[in-house]
Amino acid sequence: MRIRIVRRPHGEVDGVALDRFEPGVIYDVNVSIGTYLMVGGYAQAVADTSPARVIPVSATTEIRDRVKQVTEKAAELSRKSKRRP
Repeated sequence: MRIRIVRRPHGEVDGVALDRFEPGVIYDVNVSIGTYLMVGGYAQAVADTSPARVIPVSATTEIRDRVKQVTEKAAELSRKSKRRP
């Protein structure tokens, strides 16, 4: 089921943290999550063939953590290189 998030949901459904859904973004989700979000007024059904977010919602935190680690490592290396004469 393809949906567009219209306002940020909260809570958890079927083990999926709903606060990871971002308003304005189109997602492909299973029917139970899609129905819950539409009934709650958090999403609208989308009949669109444009690309949707395909990263599993459960992986977004893991990806953000990796990006944060890489950014912090780059900043650390930058600080170390500035110290050298």
